[in-house]
Amino acid sequence: MASTLNRVGFTLRCCNFRIPPRSTSKIHHPPYRQFSSSSQRHDEASPKPSWSFASKLDEEDRANYEALSPAEREDFEADAEGLEAHMTRRSVQAGIASEVANAVHELHMAYDPNDSEHQGLRRPKRNSYMAMGEMDEIGTGDDDEFEEDDMSSPAHGQLEQHREIREYARVTAWEMPLLSKLAKPFVPPALDQPLRFRYTSYMGEHHPAENKVVLEFCPKDMPDLTEAQRTKLIKLVGVRYNPETEIVKMNSEAFETQAQNKRYLGDLVDTLLAEAKDTTDMFEDVPLDFRHHKFKPKLHFPEHWRMTPERKQQLDATRQQRLLADRERAQQGKLIDGVRLIEQAMKSPAYNAAPVMVEAQRETKVKGRFPRGKNTLPRQR
Repeated sequence: MASTLNRVGFTLRCCNFRIPPRSTSKIHHPPYRQFSSSSQRHDEASPKPSWSFASKLDEEDRANYEALSPAEREDFEADAEGLEAHMTRRSVQAGIASEVANAVHELHMAYDPNDSEHQGLRRPKRNSYMAMGEMDEIGTGDDDEFEEDDMSSPAHGQLEQHREIREYARVTAWEMPLLSKLAKPFVPPALDQPLRFRYTSYMGEHHPAENKVVLEFCPKDMPDLTEAQRTKLIKLVGVRYNPETEIVKMNSEAFETQAQNKRYLGDLVDTLLAEAKDTTDMFEDVPLDFRHHKFKPKLHFPEHWRMTPERKQQLDATRQQRLLADRERAQQGKLIDGVRLIEQAMKSPAYNAAPVMVEAQRETKVKGRFPRGKNTLPRQR
């Protein structure tokens, strides 16, 4: 049994070689000379092995090979060539590679990474696909290889979203009811507060329009202004004045924060009031121009269409007169019943008769030519 195993191992060692690349040409060695000019004769019991086959063997295997008889050598070479042809097949090579990869994977999954005896089995880190070909300028190192011991990135995203929803649910249940203690009653603005500011909030999300502030005020509500000064103020604001609502509307989003935009609008209103109160030039020669505003017609319900008690009595009297007239016609037999007339027509024999096809009139020949058209045919003679 031991000799058989040794022979099988020797045979496998003989087949352990690499397939040369396609571009490499085969090296032709000179064949072994069977006859020699020397007077020394070779021993027929132990002939020298074939040089092409023996060149693949090391010293120990070559000694074992030379110890075999000629018949055993031929059988050995035939078995080695068959095994070599089998092992060089692509399917066999792929199967061996797959088995080796599975064995390595099972070994990596089975060993403890904290064990000092298996520290050398850990595969080295390599660059990920997303960082391939890029320089590590920050010095963070290679990405960790996924060891199949954690969730994927989409799963982590779903878990983070679930945590956020639960956090808002806790805030709604426990913290929002406490805000009722901080509630203040609504107090309408006083007469000395004519300016109305409007802000836009996107509930914590960043938006390019969140810094916009809108200001509205009515020139009539501005204190300490005469009628001439209000007219001058309307002329100064120009197209920002709505003559229908008598409201001046301005906005600002030039700055990064809402406080800065509000302060800018407040300073602008102060400048306009100072200019309106300046009596050096009251713009009396400049007329009011409202061409920027398109007045929309407001439709009003006609007065004579409204349902008044007198109109309702008049309509009821007219309906009663019509009913009395229909009753008199029914007593005299002059009232026409449309349903009864249709039923009588359906019972008549003329209604159930088969339809009669009427022959279409045919056009006659005019000046040797027939009239053109789809439904016009020449008269047959």
